[in-house]
Amino acid sequence: MLDDILPQVKKPIRYTGGEYNITIKSDRQIKVGIVFPEVYEIGMSNLGIKIIYHLFNKHEDIQCERIFAPWPDFGEALLQRGIPLYGLETQTAIKDFDLLGFSLQSELSYTNILYLFDLAGIAWRSVQRRTGDPLIIAGGPATLNPAPLTDVFDAFIIGDGEAAVDDIASILRSIPRSKKNDRLRELAKLPGVWAPSIHAGDHKVKRNYVHELSAQTLPDPSILPICEITHDRLAIEVMRGCTWGCRFCQAGYANRPLRIRSDQDILKAVENGIRRTGWEEISLLSFSILDYPGLPNLLNKLNEFLRKKMVSISLPAMRGELFTEDIGSLLKEIKKSGLTFAPETASDQLRKRLNKSFSNQQMIEAISTAYQLGWKQVKLYFMTGLPFEEDKDIDEIPKLINELLRAYPKGSVKLAISPFVPKPHTPFESADFQPIEILRGRIDRLKKMKQRRVEIKYQDPAVSFIEAVLSRGDHRLLPVLEYVYKHGGRFEEWREGFSFDRWQEAFQAQDIDPQDYLKRRDRYPWDFIDTGISKAFLRKEMEHARQGETTPNCFYEGCADCGICSGNPPRPEDITERYISYGRYPKRDQPPVNYRVKYSVGENYRYASHLDITRTIYRALRRTDLPLQFSQGYSPLPKVSFCAPKSVGQISRSDFFDFALEGDYLANISRELNARFPADIRILEVRCLPINTRSLSSSINLIFYEVEIERSEIKKPLEPPTTIIHIPSKSSMKQLNESLDSVDYAAGRLTVALYCGGSQLNIYEFLSYLTERSLEETKKFKVTRTTMFIKSNGILLSPMEVK
Repeated sequence: MLDDILPQVKKPIRYTGGEYNITIKSDRQIKVGIVFPEVYEIGMSNLGIKIIYHLFNKHEDIQCERIFAPWPDFGEALLQRGIPLYGLETQTAIKDFDLLGFSLQSELSYTNILYLFDLAGIAWRSVQRRTGDPLIIAGGPATLNPAPLTDVFDAFIIGDGEAAVDDIASILRSIPRSKKNDRLRELAKLPGVWAPSIHAGDHKVKRNYVHELSAQTLPDPSILPICEITHDRLAIEVMRGCTWGCRFCQAGYANRPLRIRSDQDILKAVENGIRRTGWEEISLLSFSILDYPGLPNLLNKLNEFLRKKMVSISLPAMRGELFTEDIGSLLKEIKKSGLTFAPETASDQLRKRLNKSFSNQQMIEAISTAYQLGWKQVKLYFMTGLPFEEDKDIDEIPKLINELLRAYPKGSVKLAISPFVPKPHTPFESADFQPIEILRGRIDRLKKMKQRRVEIKYQDPAVSFIEAVLSRGDHRLLPVLEYVYKHGGRFEEWREGFSFDRWQEAFQAQDIDPQDYLKRRDRYPWDFIDTGISKAFLRKEMEHARQGETTPNCFYEGCADCGICSGNPPRPEDITERYISYGRYPKRDQPPVNYRVKYSVGENYRYASHLDITRTIYRALRRTDLPLQFSQGYSPLPKVSFCAPKSVGQISRSDFFDFALEGDYLANISRELNARFPADIRILEVRCLPINTRSLSSSINLIFYEVEIERSEIKKPLEPPTTIIHIPSKSSMKQLNESLDSVDYAAGRLTVALYCGGSQLNIYEFLSYLTERSLEETKKFKVTRTTMFIKSNGILLSPMEVK
């Protein structure tokens, strides 16, 4: 039934699974689902769910699967046809799972939680669920105030989810699914777990965390998506926690203490990760990446391996004062990935109140260094509505940007501006959220900066207002969420999904004044959670902010006495080793050798686009030990050329690509490729090409198709026309006579041979003519591309028959 839906929706590849490195077990006894209430591209960019997926699947008797929020077109189709939401690995309905674990990264995803429950056929409220329903838990940053969802989830995991995986697996294994309440009672005994139906109102929960970043906290192997995702790269977490103490930053406080992964573990993880995925970029993740001890030496060692595969390195947002010429030189060795800095404000005085002690001059020097090293653009994160912010602080931002543009006349700047949201468990948890009108006025002032070399993006203050209310809310907000969802609220983080009017109507319908949640209180709904940072320390930090005083970073100076450790925080190592810089590209000693590959494309790639297929092939080639030749220029890729692309919705028994090696390769190339390619892309034949062989795109001119179609669907004669017939396409009129070579029908299959290239008809345009259906309707027919030929003087030659 999905084949009737998938051709009609946006990006159907989101819903088919079948990616490289997924885990599917034939004899699974326990089913666990990791649920991310956002679209596939965002969910698959999240490192946390990959770690949890990997840890659960290490248990032989547990099948862990991924579940993402389908875009409304696919979601509505599932509801209309009564198809329950399923896990991507085995297409099993998630209502039949033993446990569903939601990853809550943002409060604005709360309505999507209700959406996913509806799609699964599971009641929203825990008291209404049956014994046969899955145990449903939640983890992630938003659970630092779980109060608005108290009546939804059976339990919340506060802290690092991976610290609880083995214990949860043991509970699922030892207690049968029929005893769901017994499972919950055992779960409630674990460190860092809060179960609302079991724990009393005064129950204190202490955040649980892993004490070191071991190999266990790396997803191995990492799942390689078929389609492009938001952060399409191999992510390696090199540090967790942060000791800078930016007073607005929930992640910085709630993820202490600082834990550092050893450089040897990072090197092994990167080498293994690239060999098992073929990604063209890695990202070293940390809240403050430039604090990593001996970072230049680590980057140099990584480049020694990565340059062989032409894999680049990227870093997350950085503190400007720590960026150096050494680091910039090492980052650009393969490819200059984006550079992002987070000054938050352009006012030196306000920055001190945030506990960011660097100056504008340091920021200018860092960005000037980046420009001089060849970066043409940098991205800067700013906030508005910060505590103690005045209009004059906003005026400092255009001044800083103008100084940056003067420092490097050819550079450009992208600005991302977000309203400040006071978050729980930070020194600013009791700070005011500025009125929407004031925030909009300040953003409007900043928008006037927009010019040729300045690009500005910003978040609507109304969105931030709702985020602030939800992050500070209590159990009374669930009816508000239900109202918003019932009135169409989906994907509230997306511009096309958010409606402030709908939220205002919901508050009014429930007789709730949202402003009440933004007021200072003596007690907050999240006070029962102990993150390890003392409340006294948070209050002291707020007082320091009022006085404009900074607190030293205990990684470099003395302990700040936040309460998370025993006064012995980690210290940076004394790294004396120096790196050696190498040239950007290896020298070529001999002319390349070109090969032609014939391959098939199976069901898992039916809904993959041509770009998805090419990306898959590039990455599969990187996974091999072949001496690949790479393109020159900004973004080096294996030198590959392709035949005419297949359309979304087709499989193929015979496709082709050419690729180049740096020299002869004496081993079996077909075997080497098939060992590294996905199961549904099979290498059928490989042949070395003579010099000056014509390209695939300029030589292949005839493609054969098979179409599964009922005879009653065909409304036109099946003989090639004897008169000229014009068929309209999206761009022009095309002649059927020039496009059609042959057509035949037998046993429910239509066999068609069409010329390709230029102004020729594609298969769906021909099917539209033949069936008198629209182009969109013809996509319901299953199409297989069977073979391709080079037709010359009436003779058909295989593309492999080259001389």
